[in-house]
Amino acid sequence: MAVDHNTGLASDMGITEEMMAHPDPRVPFIDPENIPEDLQAELGPAYEWSKEMWGTVPRFLQMLGHAPGAVEGWMQLDQKIRVDYLKKDPDWVKIEELVIVKTALLTECNN
Repeated sequence: MAVDHNTGLASDMGITEEMMAHPDPRVPFIDPENIPEDLQAELGPAYEWSKEMWGTVPRFLQMLGHAPGAVEGWMQLDQKIRVDYLKKDPDWVKIEELVIVKTALLTECNN
C-alpha cells in the first residue's frame, strides 16, 4: 500500500483521524519533566542522553521509562545502529524509517 498525503488511512483499518491525533497509551508514560524519585537516578541520565542526541525524549522511551535498563539498552542500540549509520550512509536511515512506518501501518500500530 502506497502511503502519501493522498492515501491517508485505509477505512478498513478501523483507525480514525481522532485516534491518530489523540492516541490513548496502554502503558502510562514517564514524563521527562516529572520523573518519579525512585527512577530518577537511573532514568535521568538516559533521558538527558536522548535530549542531547535527538533534542527530545520520544514517547516510546517514555513508555519504556518504567524499566530504566530498557531505556539505556535501546539508547545504546540506537547509537550503534542508527547514529553510526547516519554518519556513514544517510540513505540507510531513510530506508529504515520507511520500513518502520510501513510496518506500523501494516500492523495497525498507531501508538
